[in-house]
Amino acid sequence: MKKNALLVITLACAVFLSACSPKIQKVKQPNITLAPAPAVYQAPGGDEQRKRVETVKLFLPEKTTKQLSAFKTNLSLPPNRHQAETVLNNLLGFSGNEQYNALFADHDIALYSGRAVEVSGKTATVNLNAATLALNTTEMALLCRSITNTLCAPGDIQFVNILVADKQTGTDIAGRMPMGSLMAVKNEEPVWEQLPQEGRFSLNATLYYPALLGKGVLPETRSVAFADNTIEKMTEGLLTALSAEPSGGIQASPFPSLEQLLEKEILVSPAASGGGQIITLRFLQEANDAFINSGIPRSIMAASITLTLCTFLPNIAGVTIYIGEELISALAPTSLASGPIKLSFENGLLKRKDFVPFIASQVPVFYGFGERLKNALVTTPFYESQNIRYIFDILTQDSNQFMLSQGLSRPLPSGLSGADLIGYTIDKDTLLLNFSSNFLDRLKGLSFMQEQIAVYSIVNTMCSVRGIRHVRFFIAGNQPESFSGSLYLPGEFLYNPAIIAD
Repeated sequence: MKKNALLVITLACAVFLSACSPKIQKVKQPNITLAPAPAVYQAPGGDEQRKRVETVKLFLPEKTTKQLSAFKTNLSLPPNRHQAETVLNNLLGFSGNEQYNALFADHDIALYSGRAVEVSGKTATVNLNAATLALNTTEMALLCRSITNTLCAPGDIQFVNILVADKQTGTDIAGRMPMGSLMAVKNEEPVWEQLPQEGRFSLNATLYYPALLGKGVLPETRSVAFADNTIEKMTEGLLTALSAEPSGGIQASPFPSLEQLLEKEILVSPAASGGGQIITLRFLQEANDAFINSGIPRSIMAASITLTLCTFLPNIAGVTIYIGEELISALAPTSLASGPIKLSFENGLLKRKDFVPFIASQVPVFYGFGERLKNALVTTPFYESQNIRYIFDILTQDSNQFMLSQGLSRPLPSGLSGADLIGYTIDKDTLLLNFSSNFLDRLKGLSFMQEQIAVYSIVNTMCSVRGIRHVRFFIAGNQPESFSGSLYLPGEFLYNPAIIAD
């Protein structure tokens, strides 16, 4: 107790003495700053094709239940193109593990070499090799379910067409009943519609509409009504659907009434070789002017009809088309988004594979619109819809008549071209763009609004590409403070909705 009392007295004295001591002045010390953080990203010296690793779902049969379920796996996915082909190669090549079986251990099912997968809009068309023909109906249903559920899982694809060696096989052994465009379904649901043996029915079909300005054809999938399941009646139903306006989401031209332009009834005959059937369409001579007046070149008309019929109708070898007495035997389109080509057709037989280069996509590109930006859909080859360099080239092109008619203007200063993009790469969800010093020189001196339009035309356009959320700018490997003094460049840029016109 005495020791405790002594301790209390000692502390009290210390407090008393400190209160009487003179106040100590605080000396100001300079703020301590950390060294600048090392750069996380390095400027790309060229087009660095870094693959991105993502978790994807492969729908495979479980060993215990034999039912399909989602097997999650990390895949290295290619830049600049859709992941569908890579994912399907892994699905079909899966050999099994402790939980999942391979789809077919006894069949060498694979994608068709050279023409494997087409993805445009919300529709994918998958072309399988001839070994698929050995599958029975039950096995084919399992394969179609697996492919469709796998492709639809990420959410950007809604419909899937399944072909075998460029042909639609149908759902029955006789090859009479169309499969239609498939959608993801549960195990307890049928993968394809159970159609009546005769009479009216409706089914999802992919229609290939003429793109504006003869740039190609754009697929749109929707429900189509048919009077019967004969090839002739289903052809009529598809032609009627092509003559109606697209339901939305694409900028395309509908045909004039194709049925009214037919001179004779639709003819279906067996192919002389190779199997399958040939559809012959004979249009009136006046159909030629009707197509031209609708802004549809002959080559686009042929591509649209051939792709639509051969993608939906079972066992079709090809199509022959007459306009008046003239059989279409050669085409030379010059306005395709993929570039000019020349085609000739033996005995006038138009085959689906001939028109794959015509298939296009539409990508959102942000152009100047007064003091703001406006989104316009630009037609590109379907395989270029995620190609960063191809899309940047579009932004550097001068205004054309279509753009001017819409009040759109080139968002970037003159004197720039695709060559000013030294290189790019995608790191996770960040796009790194390395431009030449000419790019900086051209943007210097722009007003605040002009700089905003130039920068965000690139940012908003690139952030519309699948998987990109951020954009970083470099000039000759470095990050200057600004282009024109308004925007701070060393940071990351995000999609900016505030600059978009209503």
